[in-house]
Amino acid sequence: MNHFSKVLDTSFEEAIKRVTNALREEGMGILTEIDVQATLKKKIDVNFRKYKILGACHPLIAYHMLQTDDKAGVFYPCNVVVQEHEDGRVEVSAVDPLMMFLTIHSPKAKEIALDASQKMQAVMERLGSPELVAQS
Repeated sequence: MNHFSKVLDTSFEEAIKRVTNALREEGMGILTEIDVQATLKKKIDVNFRKYKILGACHPLIAYHMLQTDDKAGVFYPCNVVVQEHEDGRVEVSAVDPLMMFLTIHSPKAKEIALDASQKMQAVMERLGSPELVAQS
């Protein structure tokens, strides 16, 4: 699988807060935020559901990967999608960094990518944590 997904029993806005806090707990931050709903409305005048793409990064992992392969930056940041489906369910999906870096043929790159993948999995596992709600 090339991504991890989890449906949360929460509002869209609360899901964004939980994702932000879970990323922080794993040493990651959000570099970019794309509001797909607003962008599609502005660019092509269509109504679309709540959908945000958060570009996440772990600075140390990024540094190590760039030291291994100077072209690795084409894969950054690691995208996390928060979307509200028509039935009101809120889903969070995140790219699996291990899949992103398969094209870099280096044992060191695979080791770094595995670490990043484990961190992203931990982020997804944290999303249901009551502690994340308290940090908001």
